[in-house]
Amino acid sequence: MTLRPAPHGDAPAPRFPVLEARYGPLRPMDAGMQSRVYATQDGQTVVKVYRNHQGEHCVEADNMRRAGLGGWVVDALEVDGIEALIMRRFHGHPLRAPDVRRAAPHLQNSLRDLHARTHGRVNLRRVQERLRRFRSALAAYPLEDLFDAVEIPLERGLLDQPAAFCHLDLWHDNILIREDDGQVLVIDWTKAAWDDPLRDLALLKTGTLDLLPPDESLTLALNFLPDHAPLTLTRYRAYLAMTTLHDLYWFLMNEPYEFEGQRDQKVPRARHALARLPG
Repeated sequence: MTLRPAPHGDAPAPRFPVLEARYGPLRPMDAGMQSRVYATQDGQTVVKVYRNHQGEHCVEADNMRRAGLGGWVVDALEVDGIEALIMRRFHGHPLRAPDVRRAAPHLQNSLRDLHARTHGRVNLRRVQERLRRFRSALAAYPLEDLFDAVEIPLERGLLDQPAAFCHLDLWHDNILIREDDGQVLVIDWTKAAWDDPLRDLALLKTGTLDLLPPDESLTLALNFLPDHAPLTLTRYRAYLAMTTLHDLYWFLMNEPYEFEGQRDQKVPRARHALARLPG
């Protein structure tokens, strides 16, 4: 559902006889690590083709319906040797820094509605497992303050909270804004799950709101919180730290040549926020 053009090249676009018989010629739009996206000739429908045969076309369709976005889902198919999600096209572009302030009110409403769906409790065992992996991989780096920000409230039981339905990948390329009216649509629901909504909002800050300067980003981020009670701020502080540790871990494991630059950018941002939030 994104409007980014596909990279130019000499290789012909893949052919999907059954899909194209049903929807017409498909034009490449975008390619990511997990999927490729095509548009129909009339520009009203997009076809998302998943790289791995893991049933993610059905997972994403189900998650979109659970998030109240079922109206965008046309079908989930296994044809032409691929798994595909067919969706109505949202005529918007991925969020960039100049769009963030305009998008914020629409995004607040969407996330408030999303997080109103609750089920069970946050899986703290998973939090503990993540922290162990992060500590092992990042042991050589001075990040004790970030670990403390998560581990201390975790040990005190402060992260034991009801779980809400969360997107869990709220970086700016997954948030589209329509130019004419500023309406926003969150896309790419493959990672959505039940978790602490403050983790979702921490991901929103580090992945999207941090396109803005540090003070403005934090001020805007606090507007997304349900309240500013001490427990809420402590939990939010913990998930900001954990999200930063996750990002550092990901770059170290997957793109180590980018790690130093990402650390120099992300750690000061995290420490700026932690210093302004009660621990």
